[in-house]
Amino acid sequence: MRHRTGSGDEILPTSNRHPNGGTERRKHGFGAKIADFAKQFGLDWATILIIGIIALMIDKYVPDVGGKARYFRLLPGESTSPQMEAFGHPYRKQIITFWASAGLNVGIPALFISVLEICTRGNFIVFARGMLGAVNSVIMCCFVQIIIKTLVGGYRPSWFEICKPQPDGPGVGYDGTWYKWTICTGDQEKINWALESFPSGHVATSFAAGVFLSLYVNAKLKIFSDYRVNPIIMVLFLTPLTLAVLMGGAISADMSHHWYDIIGGAILGTFIAFLTFRSFYVSIFDPRTNHIGLEPSRRFQRGPEFDYGEYESRYGFPVFSYNYRKS
Repeated sequence: MRHRTGSGDEILPTSNRHPNGGTERRKHGFGAKIADFAKQFGLDWATILIIGIIALMIDKYVPDVGGKARYFRLLPGESTSPQMEAFGHPYRKQIITFWASAGLNVGIPALFISVLEICTRGNFIVFARGMLGAVNSVIMCCFVQIIIKTLVGGYRPSWFEICKPQPDGPGVGYDGTWYKWTICTGDQEKINWALESFPSGHVATSFAAGVFLSLYVNAKLKIFSDYRVNPIIMVLFLTPLTLAVLMGGAISADMSHHWYDIIGGAILGTFIAFLTFRSFYVSIFDPRTNHIGLEPSRRFQRGPEFDYGEYESRYGFPVFSYNYRKS
């Protein structure tokens, strides 16, 4: 038998239950659970939804300041210039659309968190906190990357095919070969899309969801802990990260982004995932406390006595019990 110490109201994934769990649960009906959910998370969900709406409005209505301020070089008859090598790729529809990516970034965490809560005997409030953190990570990342796209941007690999440039005179620069987007004759909606290369929003939000979910799996199953875990648990931990990397592969395959757009999106999403997880839970890697949820209006207090729940490791799987003691 192994013990892990912690503190707070939720010491292990089952600690939100009381020693007389059955009796306590019968006292709280469905209506009380909804009221508790609204009290704890209602304002957070409302704020996140507002931030998401603002992000969509910026993406739709704010001009691409960074992309439209850039120049590209046009050398008629030249197909081997560095500019053509970078921006002369054929245009392809995205393998994974924006809305498909959004659905995966929410649906996959919902599936994982639901299964983990069922398997570790959690409850609705613990599930709600996990989902709130996952959605918060995705929407915050979406908000930041849209602002960067708008103010920085850049040309996508298929820029020339989408732009269809038709200069009506010499350009600017030393040799008069540098032009802005205003000489484009292609579809305006596609041109606006092609000006928003950096960073990759698909990759950024996928890493925001995937890294947060992997940290959640670690907190629930104690992978970085004091026993050797079963390989199946390692697969659970690595699956969200693998899916995020595959998103980068899909974006690279359909030529929607350059390699540096993908790397930049991955770094941004990873940073926001760590930031979000730490803002929702007491710690990131400390197995004693990284499953303990933080409250919005009450500081976490580590008392002089530590509550801890018993568990044992069977074939590398943590098995949690309902027994509690004081040490």
